[in-house]
Amino acid sequence: MTITVEPLDAPLGAEVKGIDLSAPMDDSAFAAVRRALVDHLVLVISGLPGDFQPLLDFGRRFGTLVPHVLEQYHHPETSEVSIISNDPSTGAGRTTDMPAGAFWHSDLSYDANPSDASMLYSVDVPDVGGDTLFANMVLAYDTLPEATKQRIEGLRAVHRYGYRGGAAVVGLNQEQESGHPDVRHPVVRTHPESGHKALFVNPGFTVRIEGMDEDESRELLDELFDNATRPEFIYRHQWQPGQLVACDNRATMHSATGGYQGRPRTLWRMIVGGTGLGKRPGVADRRPGAGKDG
Repeated sequence: MTITVEPLDAPLGAEVKGIDLSAPMDDSAFAAVRRALVDHLVLVISGLPGDFQPLLDFGRRFGTLVPHVLEQYHHPETSEVSIISNDPSTGAGRTTDMPAGAFWHSDLSYDANPSDASMLYSVDVPDVGGDTLFANMVLAYDTLPEATKQRIEGLRAVHRYGYRGGAAVVGLNQEQESGHPDVRHPVVRTHPESGHKALFVNPGFTVRIEGMDEDESRELLDELFDNATRPEFIYRHQWQPGQLVACDNRATMHSATGGYQGRPRTLWRMIVGGTGLGKRPGVADRRPGAGKDG
């Protein structure tokens, strides 16, 4: 199996060609895919048939797949996959006023050990609308004024499920909520594989910055969000059926878009837990719960 990686004409992302999930992928080929995700932050793999088990096996190679908190949308075959759909025939159709995930966020940043990566597979996509936006949080950090970089160094922020997702958020029941208290993560994280610094705050789940009053925290967060969502830092993915799109949650955030009312749209999602893409040998674990750096 010969894998090729072609960067997209965008501030992040690459198209990976040559993947055939019906055939075994050797370790060197998979290592190239994994390295491409670290280097490009978003990967697009097209032309994959919707065979559930090969897709699941491919996702598992990136690490432990963790169930999403909304177990009512888990795939009937395994909690490692969840369904994002507006189609009632899937048995998991959502009824929120806004599309699921239609706000800037990083998957599971509200967990004590946020995810390394997410993968979405397009089962059914509309002929218009339903795009997904991805923002490069390394560029978002790199382009901050030096004074702002110094100001945020060492700061931590509070994250909470569904904080500002509005009508796109499915509320938690009491049991789900009790299992997901507020958590704190560094405002700036150093990627354990690339070594790049990236902003690790997002409008959907980041509540406030620790040690600041509400007005000061909101002013600083708004400054960071405004910089992160500059058009030149965003890739807009237009879905086709049979595509797998992976993103590195440690250095990106993403947002769904609408514009497909009355048309069915169904994705399968796999979330790689905080031990997934892994650390380089000899590099201290910087993830939340594993050390001071989070």
